[in-house]
Amino acid sequence: MKTYEGKARAISVAEFFDKNKQMLGFDSPQKALFMTVKEAVDNSLDACTDAGILPKIEILVKPLEKEKFLIEVKDNGPGIPRIEVGNSLGKILYGSRFHSERQTRGQQGIGITAAILYAQRTTGNPVEVITKTRKDLTAYKIKMEIDIKKNEPIIISEEPFIWDVESGLWIKLILKGKYVNNKQGIEEYIKQTAIANPQTHFVVKLPDKEFEIPRSINDLPPIPIEIKPHPQGVELGELISILRDFPGSRIEDILTDSFSRVSPDVARQIVQKAGLEGKKPSELKEKDFEALYETIKSFKFMDPRKDCLSPIGGSALYKSVTVSFEEYHPSYFSLPVTKGVYVYSGHPFIIEAIAAYGGNIPKEEPIKVLRFANRVPLLYQQGSCAITKAISSINWNQYGISQPVKDQLPIGPVIIIVHVASSKIPFTNEAKEAIAQVPEIMDALDQALKAIGRQIKAMKSKEEHKGKVEEKFSLIEKILPAISQKASKILNMPEPDIKPIISKVMGVVSFRQMDDALVIDNFTEIDQNFEVHIIGEDKLKFEIKSLKPFERREIKIGKGVLSISEVYATLPDSVLLGAYPLPEALKDE
Repeated sequence: MKTYEGKARAISVAEFFDKNKQMLGFDSPQKALFMTVKEAVDNSLDACTDAGILPKIEILVKPLEKEKFLIEVKDNGPGIPRIEVGNSLGKILYGSRFHSERQTRGQQGIGITAAILYAQRTTGNPVEVITKTRKDLTAYKIKMEIDIKKNEPIIISEEPFIWDVESGLWIKLILKGKYVNNKQGIEEYIKQTAIANPQTHFVVKLPDKEFEIPRSINDLPPIPIEIKPHPQGVELGELISILRDFPGSRIEDILTDSFSRVSPDVARQIVQKAGLEGKKPSELKEKDFEALYETIKSFKFMDPRKDCLSPIGGSALYKSVTVSFEEYHPSYFSLPVTKGVYVYSGHPFIIEAIAAYGGNIPKEEPIKVLRFANRVPLLYQQGSCAITKAISSINWNQYGISQPVKDQLPIGPVIIIVHVASSKIPFTNEAKEAIAQVPEIMDALDQALKAIGRQIKAMKSKEEHKGKVEEKFSLIEKILPAISQKASKILNMPEPDIKPIISKVMGVVSFRQMDDALVIDNFTEIDQNFEVHIIGEDKLKFEIKSLKPFERREIKIGKGVLSISEVYATLPDSVLLGAYPLPEALKDE
């Protein structure tokens, strides 16, 4: 009989993930290349956000020999103090974010360290880290490895390095990979990351192309503040564990100190209602814990605080999306929808959504869905994600979008962007590729998406109406002058001025492109004063003062086709022909 005496041993978390790298998303050479860039960029964005720095991130993916790739990610963030580099990058589950109740991209202290672990395992090359903080007189170049059995960093070398920046971090990795530029590749990830992080400037060099994405806004996102968990989502076992950590304290004090939105007065009411006045946690029986838990669940608390979250924001999201989808020339964009703050399991969350419709978006394909969690794009496992499930569960036929198969994505020229911002995203796995179908999140997604659906339906109706108005206008422009000419000849009278008749019939301000100009005609009976915004490759703004009835103005815009979806004016929708009313999100520009 075989014996296992002496063979059993505990393994470190680094050794566990080294043998189960697929759990972290490193399940193929192609995916490993993508995950390494993603984790490094996420780290840079988190660091810049916390430091209040507008990020500039440079990314290099360079092929070497035998399926090896050099990946470099350089940022202008705060840098890492050199004495912390080893633990911060070379120790899995090391960091402050896991214990922090606030929105961050990374949550567990795994991501970038897993990439270093993968590189070390596949090529044997150590990671090279160059770091500089504002306090340092010089940068430092550090080469390091990970002791897999101990989950500890091994510093190979450390030396001063000349890097002319105020602060920053520069990571260089050599790993085994495969570069494929597709819808789940590095380029798509960076472009989508720019949508959710419009304050970021990207400079990118890939094996098959180089490109740059300038920041579309110059405003820093709000820095999320750490808060305590909200009591509404606490589980019984978690509550028991919290109380047992303070066996001799008053229950009221524990509730006040452990949860947000629980004042001393609220805590006293909860304890009274549960019948536990004067008792300490060490004196509680099983039924007492259950009574306290049920009381908390039934109690009406204030909504969770928003300042632990950093949503994209309606204005920033609108500007970012209109720039990013310019290639599709959509007929229109919905206004951004924001729902929340909600709470699940004690964690607050907000849902943001926006949609683009028409133009060159494919009409005969399933709608395009862009999913984001804490400003990070989710490119894999779309079918198992709460966002996709929520979209599929809605009856889109009632909003004028074809959905041939129930509980499947609808078909049509639509792009829907959904962002979930939370102090703790419930991912389906450690690779953070899909959001779990938590009931509270599913309900909130349903509300946000139906609001988007109603906008699409309304805009489609307006589009159809505008089409009829344009057709009517075109006919009137042709027929009335012809009738006027013929009637004048028959009656042998001077031809009358028919412009007032056209204005009375139409009552619109018309916007049309003619050659290199935007031509604006006032076919209303009053003077018009308004602004014109052209949201194209270059954002243009013009002020039109005292455009008199029947008067025409021309704005030189250069050669090329101007999409109607790019022209906005500060006029009511009812008098606009060939343009759209300026959304609130753009009025402060």
